[in-house]
Amino acid sequence: MELKHALLTGFEPFGKPRPSDNRSWEAVKQLAGERIVVGDTSVLCHCFELPVSYNPVSELVPGLHCGESYSLVIHCGAGSDGKVEIEQLAHRTGYIKPGNGGDGDVPAGNRVPNYSTPDKLWTSVDVGGLRDALVAKGWSRVKASQDAGRYLCEFTYYTSLAEAQTTYPDRHLPPPKTLFVHVPPHTSDPYDDVELAEIVRDIVRHLIAQG
Repeated sequence: MELKHALLTGFEPFGKPRPSDNRSWEAVKQLAGERIVVGDTSVLCHCFELPVSYNPVSELVPGLHCGESYSLVIHCGAGSDGKVEIEQLAHRTGYIKPGNGGDGDVPAGNRVPNYSTPDKLWTSVDVGGLRDALVAKGWSRVKASQDAGRYLCEFTYYTSLAEAQTTYPDRHLPPPKTLFVHVPPHTSDPYDDVELAEIVRDIVRHLIAQG
């Protein structure tokens, strides 16, 4: 059986007042160390909780990419009520909302550093096809989105897309399929944490099955 690796991340709690948890991490951490079998392929899930802070993300995310040869990278973050949104693109500029570090926690120039890639990067994943496959499995509240929010979620997404496009070819490796998934912030609206984890599993299954 062929072994592949998936990088899955969620975020720490954020906001004022600070909640006790972040549903993105509550969902993702359930898959830590799990092997998802798709046909003759076993996908080992590597799960990490990211800080809601720009400079640490700029250092951590590239380091995570270098730690393994990933076939899939799926970042999750808290989004809008009542739906799961699969993001199609990310921007390099426009990051003015401070992270958990306070007013000074914004990136220099309000932009993602360290890359000469275009201002807008699109995922290579057919998001519409993925959405349709998830809806067919009964996840009717899954949507496609082109607005990842210009906050740490989109900042992280751009960083990962840029890593996939630049450093993997330099390492003579195929770039991973890279996605960002926004999950609803409130429990059971419309899915609970166990269901959100199963949606992530179904995303992994679909992407591996697509080759």
